[in-house]
Amino acid sequence: MGIPARLAAAGLAAVLLSGCSLGSVWNDVPSRAPSPLPASTTPTPEPDERTDHPYTGALASDATCVTASKRLLSQLQEIGKVGGAITYSKGARVKANAGWWTVAVATQVHPNNSGLTTATVAPVHYFVTNSPSIEATDWDVEVFSWRLPAGGDAATTEATRCLDHVPDPAPTIDDTSPDSYTGRVARKATCVPATTGMLAHLEEVGRVGGAITYARGWLVRANAKWWTVAVATQVHPNGEGLTRDNVPATAFFVTNAPSYQASSKAKVVSFPLNPTTSDTAAAKALDCFGR
Repeated sequence: MGIPARLAAAGLAAVLLSGCSLGSVWNDVPSRAPSPLPASTTPTPEPDERTDHPYTGALASDATCVTASKRLLSQLQEIGKVGGAITYSKGARVKANAGWWTVAVATQVHPNNSGLTTATVAPVHYFVTNSPSIEATDWDVEVFSWRLPAGGDAATTEATRCLDHVPDPAPTIDDTSPDSYTGRVARKATCVPATTGMLAHLEEVGRVGGAITYARGWLVRANAKWWTVAVATQVHPNGEGLTRDNVPATAFFVTNAPSYQASSKAKVVSFPLNPTTSDTAAAKALDCFGR
């Protein structure tokens, strides 16, 4: 039931006559203590395969040597935080316990400014991963991979043994290195006449000029970006004893210049060639003179 207006007014008048202010009336209302905030709780991390099925280093009964793929080596380089100064050239993996795989990788140290050498970098790094078991396992798992601080268990010992039987990869040869020239003639190679500028360039490469010049020449496409060139020599009167009798009628060169005409930043390489009987590109270039 509501308070009658006249009773409320009478009460208010009594307060005012007693000398109390309205502010003290309202301030006299008892305040409630604030409710305590709930205590913060740290969520308990959900267990994963590393805790549910911990790696023990035991070797699986059906373990065999498996060569590590280039993709796996690349992934392990990221996990091992290497690359550049240190790379993994090859690797081998064996099955360990509970679906884990132990991987041994061979380190390769490249020139660097960090002071890393083969004396300070371990020749083999070890990793554990479950990625090869994802397809075949009954677990509902994620991929977990990590680097082991050292070997010494049964699985790492076997992986190391397997690594010894993995052949070293063929060295990567830069396509501008003379070592990448094979002498194989390119498919559908045709005879291309050497320009005056090319002949002058090859005279510099062959360290001739004056007594010996290159009158004409032919280029044929070889392997990769290489071209094989046969040039006809011309002997001029000289005081060095050079004659037609002691100067070969033909000289051979290899150059990649025609492949880089469109790029001003390309590395042009040219070098003299002493062709072998298996150099089909040199034979083709020589045959061009008979056209």
